Amino acid sequence: MKVVHLTTVDLSLRYLLLPQLTEASRWGEVIGVSAPGPHVAELEERGIRHVPLPGSTRGFAPLSDLRAAAGLWRILRRERPDVLHTHNPKPGIYGRIVGRLAGVPVVVNTVHGLYAAPDDPLTERLPVYLLEALASRFSDVELVQNPEDLHLMRRLRIASPRKLVLLGNGVDLDRFNPENVARHREATRRELGVAPNEILVGMVGRLVAEKGYPELFRAARRLGPGYRVVVVGPDDPEKPDALDREVISDARAAGVVFLGMRTDVERLYGAFDVFVLPSHREGFPRAAMEAAASGLPVVATDIRGCRQVVEPGITGLLVPVGDPGALAEAITRLGDDPDLRASMGQAAAAKARAEFDERQVVDKVVDTYRRVLADKGLGWMMSRPGRAEIRPGRRGDARTLAELHRRGIETGFLSSLGVRFLQQLYRFMLTDPSCRVLVAADADDQVVGFIAGTADTAGLYRRFLEGGGVTAGLAAAPRMLRPSVTRRLWETLRYGTDRADGPELLAMAVAPGWRGRGLGKSLVDALKDWARQEGLDRMRVVVGADNQPAIALYRQAGFGRPKPMSVHSGERSLELTWRP
Repeated sequence: MKVVHLTTVDLSLRYLLLPQLTEASRWGEVIGVSAPGPHVAELEERGIRHVPLPGSTRGFAPLSDLRAAAGLWRILRRERPDVLHTHNPKPGIYGRIVGRLAGVPVVVNTVHGLYAAPDDPLTERLPVYLLEALASRFSDVELVQNPEDLHLMRRLRIASPRKLVLLGNGVDLDRFNPENVARHREATRRELGVAPNEILVGMVGRLVAEKGYPELFRAARRLGPGYRVVVVGPDDPEKPDALDREVISDARAAGVVFLGMRTDVERLYGAFDVFVLPSHREGFPRAAMEAAASGLPVVATDIRGCRQVVEPGITGLLVPVGDPGALAEAITRLGDDPDLRASMGQAAAAKARAEFDERQVVDKVVDTYRRVLADKGLGWMMSRPGRAEIRPGRRGDARTLAELHRRGIETGFLSSLGVRFLQQLYRFMLTDPSCRVLVAADADDQVVGFIAGTADTAGLYRRFLEGGGVTAGLAAAPRMLRPSVTRRLWETLRYGTDRADGPELLAMAVAPGWRGRGLGKSLVDALKDWARQEGLDRMRVVVGADNQPAIALYRQAGFGRPKPMSVHSGERSLELTWRP
C-alpha cells in the first residue's frame, strides 16, 4: 500500500499527523506532501518520504493554489498512490478533486474544523459550505473531528451521510499526563523566573489574532500582581492576522513572556497553573487537550472545539469570544482558588483519558483505510501474511480478482483494458460452467490470491462475447481508442476463439505481501485437483517468455514441454502443458 498525506506545511505532518503516518507505514510506503520546511529531515529520519509541493501556502493566494493543484496532479500521476489523505482547508478542497481526477483509488479527507462557524455571516459561510460540498463529492470518506461539524454537515447535506465518520481528536496520553509533567515543575518555573507563589497562566498557539491573543494581552493587564502570562508558539507571517511587532512589544511591556516555538511543551504544561485559549475559531484544539491531559484547568472561549474539551464548571471555564474582561475574571477565579484548580485539573485529566486518546484516532483512520480498500477490491493491501484457506470464488470477489490481476499481471494485455473490464470478465468466469476460479483467503476472508482455469477455452471466449462482451467492451472502450490496443484485442479474441483448444490455466495472481510463501503452488495444485475431478487429460498455460518467476513456478508444479508461441505479434510467449 502506498499512502500520500497532503497538508499545507510540513509542521502539520510532524506535529499533527506523525502517529497516523507511522502506523500506516506498517502496511507500506507513506509519503508526506506539503511545502518544504524545517521538519522534513525529521520526517524522513522516521521513514516518511517527503515530496515538496510548490505553491502550497497558508494564506489567501489563488494563483499559488492553482500552481499547487497542478503540482499535486504531477505528483499523484508519478507516485500512483493507493490512498490520498487530505488535510487542512485549502489542500482539502483541491486535493480531493485532483486526487479523484488523477485516478487515486481511495480519497480520504479529514475535516479538522470547517473554516466557517455557524455564527459567521452568511457571506462567509456560504462559499465555505459550497466548496466543501463540491470537494466531498470527490472523496470516499469524510473523517470529521468535531461532532458539531458532523451534525452541521449532515443537516445541510454538505457531504453524503454514508461518507461521514466521526473521528474525534487525541493526544499522546503517555507524554501528557499529570505525573510526567509534574516532575519538571520546579525546574521549569525557575528557568522562567516564576516565583513559587506566582500564578503562571500559559497559552500555546500560533501568533495570530484569531487565537485570541489581543484579548489575552488586554486581560493580562487586569490580572494584577501575583500573575504571570507566558505565550508559547511560532510566528505565522503568511496569515493576514499575524501579530505585528508593535502588538508583541506592547504585550511584553505589560509583562507577557514570549517563548517562541518549543518542542518541550509537556515541561511547560507542568509549570503552568492555568491554561487559556481565547480563540475565535477552532476545530478540536490540540493544545487544550494536551493541557487537560496534563491535569490543568482550561479557560477557553465558548466556541466549537473548545466546548468539546472543556466541561464548564467541571474541567474548566468557558467565556465569550472577544471579551478580555470575562477572560481576566475566569483566570482570577481559578488563580485565587487552589482547591478549585486542583479539582478541575483532576477532572480534566480524567476526561482526557476517557476521550482524547490519540491511539483511538489512529486506529479509526487505519480501520477506515482497511474498510474502503476492501470495498474497492484492494483489501489485500492491509492483510497480514499468515494462514490462507483456498475456497471457490464467489461473485462478490470479482472486484478483488480484477485488482489482483491488474496489479499482479501488469504486463498482460488484459490488464491494459482496465479494472472495470477485468471485473466484468471475472464476474462472467465465476458463473460460467466451464470455469473454475479458486481464491486464497486470509483469516478475515479477505482474498489474497486466486487462480482461474477453464475446461474449454474457445467455448469460454465465445460465451463471454455473446453474454458479456458488450458490457465489457463499453468498460474498456476509452482504452481501445489506441490502435495498438485494438490490434492486440483482435489478436486475443482470435487466439481464444480460433487457436485455443481445450483446458487452460488462464490467470493466477498473489498479493505482494503473500508471495514467497508457497501460496502460488498451492493454488496451482488445487486447480489440478479440479482438473482431475473433471476428467481432463491435460491443461496448458501460456506465459511471457521473459517471465522467469512464473515459468519456474509452473515447472515446479508439473507443467513441462515448453513450446514457443505468440499470441500477440512481436511478443514471445511459452506454452507449458501439464498432464495428470
